[in-house]
Amino acid sequence: MTSVISEVRSLSVMTNLWILVLGLAVVEASRDQKQRELRIVPVTEPHVLSEGPHWDRATQVLYFVDITSQKIMRLNPRTSEVTEAYIKNGPVGVFVPVAGRNNTFWAGSGTDLVEVQWNPKYNDPNPRIRVLSRIDKDRNFTRFNDGKVDPAGRFWAGSLGSKGNQALDNLGSLYRFSPNGTPTRIISPVSISNGLCWSHDNSTFYYIDSPTLQVVAYNYNVSTGNISNKRVVFTLKKIHKDEVPDGMTIDAQGHLWVAIHSGGRVIQVDPKTGKEIRAVKLPVMAVTSVAFGGPNLDVLYVTSGREGLSRRQLRRQPLAGSVFAVHGLGTTGAPMLNVKI
Repeated sequence: MTSVISEVRSLSVMTNLWILVLGLAVVEASRDQKQRELRIVPVTEPHVLSEGPHWDRATQVLYFVDITSQKIMRLNPRTSEVTEAYIKNGPVGVFVPVAGRNNTFWAGSGTDLVEVQWNPKYNDPNPRIRVLSRIDKDRNFTRFNDGKVDPAGRFWAGSLGSKGNQALDNLGSLYRFSPNGTPTRIISPVSISNGLCWSHDNSTFYYIDSPTLQVVAYNYNVSTGNISNKRVVFTLKKIHKDEVPDGMTIDAQGHLWVAIHSGGRVIQVDPKTGKEIRAVKLPVMAVTSVAFGGPNLDVLYVTSGREGLSRRQLRRQPLAGSVFAVHGLGTTGAPMLNVKI
C-alpha cells in the first residue's frame, strides 16, 4: 500500500513539473510570437549619433538630432524626406519646437542654449542662431545631452562630461530653464544626464543618470517645477558588458520605455513594481532614445548610433545610426510638448 501511495505521489510531482515546463514554454513562445508580430522598419539612413526624438503632433513630423555632426533634423513620415540644419555652436544634444512660433526651436548645442530660426522644409547649413544662455560656466569638458519639455511647458536638459572619447564622471548636471532661457541647476553632480519624463498625473518626475544603471523618481510640483524625495524605481540587470539605460519615454498606461545603449534593445518597465515587462530587440546595439509618434501615437520611434563602431561591427549592423519605427506594440504614448516662452 505504501508503495502504491509513493508511486502516486511521484507521478503527481512529475505531472506538476511537466505542467510547469509546458507553461514556461508557452510563455516563451508567446514572447517570441509578440516579437515576430512587431514590424521594425528603418525610416532614415544611418547617421553618426541619432538622438533626442521629438514627435510634433501638430505637423505630424519627427524631429531628432545627430549629436556628433551638429545637426538638427526633421523626418516627414508621409514622404520619408529628411531635412537638416547645421548648428555651429557645438554637438547638439537636444532640440524642440517653440509653441506658437513657426520655424522657431530651442536647442542645446555645446554648452549654449540657443534659439534657432529654421524652415524645416529645407536644408540649411547656416540657420539664424541666438544664444539664450550658457550652462556649466564653472567647469570645462561638458556639453548638452538629453532634454524634454515638462507638463507646464518648461524646458529641461542635462549635460555630460567628456574629453575626446573618454567619459568624465560627475561633471554633468540637470537644468530647468525659465521662459527666457535662464538655467537653474536641479540635480548635480551627474555623469551622463539622460532620459527624463513625467507621469500622466503630473506628480512624478522620472530620470536617468546612465552609469548608475538606475531609473529614479522624484515627487514633482507642476506649479513650481521643483522636485523632491528621490527613490529608485528600476535597476538595469546588464546582459552585455557596456550597456546602460539611455533615453526614455512613457506610454498611456504609465509604463516607461527605456533605450538600452550597447544592449540592442528597448525595454518596457513598470515603475510601480520595478519589473521589466518586455524587451524589443533592434538590429543595432547602440540604441539611444525613444519617442511615441504617428497619427495615433502608436508608433515607437527609436534612434541609434554608429559612432566608435569598428568596421567589423558595422558589417554586422549596417543600419547602426538609423532611426527605426516600431509598429505593433499594442500601446500608445502621450503627446510630446513644445516649449512655452
